[in-house]
Amino acid sequence: MPFMPVSDSMFLIGETREHPFHVGGLQLFKPPADIGRDYAEVFYEQLMATTEVSSDFRKRPGQPLAVMGNLTWIIDDEIDFEYHVRREALPSPARVRELLAVTSRWHSAPLDRHRPLWEMHVVEGLSDGRLAVYTKMHHAVIDGVGALRMMMRSLSDDPDARDCQAVWAPAKKRAKSSIVSTTNTSALDLVRGAAGAVKQIVSIPPGLLKYGRHALSDPQLVRPLSAPHTMLNVSIGGARRFAAQTWSMERIKEAGKALGGTVNDVVLAMCSGALRTYLEERNALPDKPLIAMCPVSIRAEGDQNAGNSVTALLANLATDKPDPLERFSAIRDSVQAAKSVLSEMTPAQRMLVGALNGAPALSAAVPGLVDRATPAFNVIISNVPGPRTDMFWNGFEMDGCYPASIPIDGVALNITCTSSGSSMHFGLTGCRTSVPHLQRILSHLEEALVQLEESVA
Repeated sequence: MPFMPVSDSMFLIGETREHPFHVGGLQLFKPPADIGRDYAEVFYEQLMATTEVSSDFRKRPGQPLAVMGNLTWIIDDEIDFEYHVRREALPSPARVRELLAVTSRWHSAPLDRHRPLWEMHVVEGLSDGRLAVYTKMHHAVIDGVGALRMMMRSLSDDPDARDCQAVWAPAKKRAKSSIVSTTNTSALDLVRGAAGAVKQIVSIPPGLLKYGRHALSDPQLVRPLSAPHTMLNVSIGGARRFAAQTWSMERIKEAGKALGGTVNDVVLAMCSGALRTYLEERNALPDKPLIAMCPVSIRAEGDQNAGNSVTALLANLATDKPDPLERFSAIRDSVQAAKSVLSEMTPAQRMLVGALNGAPALSAAVPGLVDRATPAFNVIISNVPGPRTDMFWNGFEMDGCYPASIPIDGVALNITCTSSGSSMHFGLTGCRTSVPHLQRILSHLEEALVQLEESVA
């Protein structure tokens, strides 16, 4: 039984029925022009033809439901594909609205720890002829960036390719020259590895001192526990609502270029403007600016392994400023300050800073404290870069890729977006009770982008 790193096991230890810790994604595919009306069956059968399964899709916690079981994995030899891969049909002709409603219910249900921690739903019945695939996988197995890279590995940029395998297929083996053999590891290699681990641990105290100095001296750097209390920072139940929409990447890039910022700055400014309007409509906008927790991947380029390799920064959303240009400048300066600090740190230091930024959220484990304690942050916002070209799976063109992520107790809304080709796809996941009329935030995101465009026109 392989041991489970603490960075993975914490997602199992902290999970409850009301607070499931799985990441998901909803993809939309256009069938190829030369396929018949049975395209959903063809897609499903091609998936099921992939019988070789990566170990990441075969592992489950040892001793399910026991705390000690969260420290080890069991690798199953056989997979019950009829359970894990489900063919579904919406009442035809269905709209995307009905698809999002059923996705909300699927995303609300925790994964069964007695089985490998993933599910896939292949959905037909949309009135526009597209096919949908909803997949979820436990955060203990993989983080959002890893999940996106794993999915993209199964796709091709060639519309004529017909050799794509399912996402659970093992990664193609690299050339032998790039593989380090674990069976031939020398004593010197082990010593070097141990020395590296010790070096990382020793580097932590200086990293904390460095972070503390920046927090005291840089007014743009968001300090922990500076977030106001809002209607989003309450105890949440287990029911989720999921909303999704696509924007042109060209619009977002042009706005960023004109404003002297990045794509990520524009995404945060869109979220800031949308949340400001949403809270104003409900007479719930605080005087202090909202603070966003933004996960930041520290994976090496090309790393397609499962597991978790992520830190977090805090960003000032400047929702106290009515002017969109002033909001954008404050957001950009805040993010630049946080990234500047992280860039000076080792990976171990970055992970620790991320843990410190999110540590106050652990107060949610104390009954009744969430509604009284100062929130660590108000909302989770993540931007996961995807492929720059259009992608296909055995001729089916991916037309949408919407992340479904994790709200937590005390933070009822998670906004995650990912890019693919010429599009930016937003996925909003919220507590069904605490974030009423979630879909309105989609309209406010468009309004916020228009405001930015008009401000520099």
